Amino acid sequence: MATILITGCDRGLGEEFALQYAAKGDHVIATCLSPAGFSARHRLGPNVDVVGLDVTDEGAVLQLAADLQDREIDILINNAGIPGPHLSLADTDLHLWRRMLEVNLIAPFVVSKAFIENVARSEQKVIAFISSRMGSISLNNTGISYAYRSSKAGLNMVMKSFAIDLAPRQICVLGIHPGNVPFAADAGLAASASVNRMREIIAEAGPHQTGTFYNYNGQILPW
Repeated sequence: MATILITGCDRGLGEEFALQYAAKGDHVIATCLSPAGFSARHRLGPNVDVVGLDVTDEGAVLQLAADLQDREIDILINNAGIPGPHLSLADTDLHLWRRMLEVNLIAPFVVSKAFIENVARSEQKVIAFISSRMGSISLNNTGISYAYRSSKAGLNMVMKSFAIDLAPRQICVLGIHPGNVPFAADAGLAASASVNRMREIIAEAGPHQTGTFYNYNGQILPW
């Protein structure tokens, strides 16, 4: 039974990651802004710990790391993030931009750094960053969305540097684009299908894959 730590489980992909790993029988540590809301929606077994965490609160992240200092974490999934809106040049909101950088870029760095030792002691040794193809400079053919694109491009660089720095410890660090997963259940790629494919990528990952930027279907994406 692996131990999986997932950030941003209040809804969407994070919630689905938690449910799928829990159903598999793994021990899940699901962090949420509103743990009571998550627990109220789901009947949880003893293999799921729901923990309140604001990933932008460095003190809270470090306290959780201290609480879990003796726990091996096989897979750390940095999922918490702000997905939009995707504003035009004229409508770009600097306040939102700064908030996106804090949540989408700086927080995953803080969380990953805090739990390096937990991951290093585990058997699987995987840190996954849920990124976006909108963070790819090569694939930007439509412009706009300055805040979101820059936060995910920066996240990709953080992921790549972690991969290089942690390679001697045999930790595999990945970036994964989840596909177009809208909040509406009847449009785009279903969260359940996206998470299932991303879990396959994570399960097959090892030191030779570290530093790779994947599409949810296993395709390698350009930077």
